Amino acid sequence: MSSTRIAELAARIAANTARVNDYLEAHDLPQPSFDLTAALNGAVPKDAPEIEAARRCVIQDTAELGDLMRTPREYLTGFIQNDLLPQQAITRFNLARSFPVGSETTFAKMATFSGLSERDVRKIVRYAITQRIFTEPRPGVVAHSLVSRLLAEDAGTHDYVATCADELWPAAAQTCNAMAKWPGSEDVAETGFALANQTNLPIYEFLAQHPERERRFAHMMRSFTQGPAFDLRHVTDNYPWGSIGAGTVVDVGGSQGHASIALARSFPSLTFVVQDLPAVVDGARAALPPDLTGRVTFAAHDFFTPQPVHGADVYFLRWILHNWPDKYCIAILQNLIPALKAGARVVVCDAVVPAPGQIPREMERSMRGFDMAMSTIQNASEREEGEWRALFEKADRRFGFVGVEMPKGSGLGLVVVRWDG
Repeated sequence: MSSTRIAELAARIAANTARVNDYLEAHDLPQPSFDLTAALNGAVPKDAPEIEAARRCVIQDTAELGDLMRTPREYLTGFIQNDLLPQQAITRFNLARSFPVGSETTFAKMATFSGLSERDVRKIVRYAITQRIFTEPRPGVVAHSLVSRLLAEDAGTHDYVATCADELWPAAAQTCNAMAKWPGSEDVAETGFALANQTNLPIYEFLAQHPERERRFAHMMRSFTQGPAFDLRHVTDNYPWGSIGAGTVVDVGGSQGHASIALARSFPSLTFVVQDLPAVVDGARAALPPDLTGRVTFAAHDFFTPQPVHGADVYFLRWILHNWPDKYCIAILQNLIPALKAGARVVVCDAVVPAPGQIPREMERSMRGFDMAMSTIQNASEREEGEWRALFEKADRRFGFVGVEMPKGSGLGLVVVRWDG
């Protein structure tokens, strides 16, 4: 008798779980747990890629098995609109920071700290406990779990959760209204975020008027991009930078110049021009390591205006174009054209969404969710390879599409285009 899908999943879950467990026992490592003293970064070390792959496989397979074991109605009604409510309240009212890690508190004390009613605190915290945020060791007594400890101690995680719950969730709730009001819009101010905040400004202009929200959003993005999926080795190791020789790379929208600095250290014959808005490059210039003076320079430039550096070998855009709808991306690319010499490359380091069904469902769900988030805040998109190709073709048919490289373990691909004008 052939194996059924649920039996296949169960067997694979058992095998991979045993693989992870055996590794932890053999290396005298702690078991996974939500206990307060468990490892904040997980039980599996990052230098054990085979065990990490087994762990990921367990997560994906248990999600699918859980879905299959539900009836269609149970599955469909399992998406709960209130799931982010405890996280919004905990971060907005600093409930995780209301008492020290390792101590205990009460609903009444948390209410006094937050200014909320005791009844509301009790509702919020007991819902959060079902999400493994906090514990209630005795009736009415609250203690930290590993998850609430992370919210209390890790500012990046706190700001990530707060931004998702306080900025993106309300914006998502208005996205259908925005789509109905402005069908097919590519305007960055005609979004769910704009409706949620009752503004006619794009998100970044709006946040600039609210410094604390802007700081939190920026901190969230820094936290999000610090993982291994965004490691700069994916940039340095997966394009033939050395073949350029003593050439010039223009890092368009390069922020603090982190990518150019990493490349400059790996390829000493290259020079780099990092471009961004004046306030950004002024701070980055002051922080440049002294040994790279002269090889990495900074220049103020708005990429919606013509590119001032002519004749460079590569124009590099890392995680820029996914922020913008097609019409804006086309303008950015067309502003490069007057500066391009024949054979120059445009290298885009950005998300490349696989075709449907090409990666595990949980991974695809995450990528598609991020694609929707970009629509929600900026009418922008994450793009599949064919969409990247079409974008350059719309900008100018003299862009010759070289191809896409998707480095293993990277959250971003490398889209390479040659100027044939």
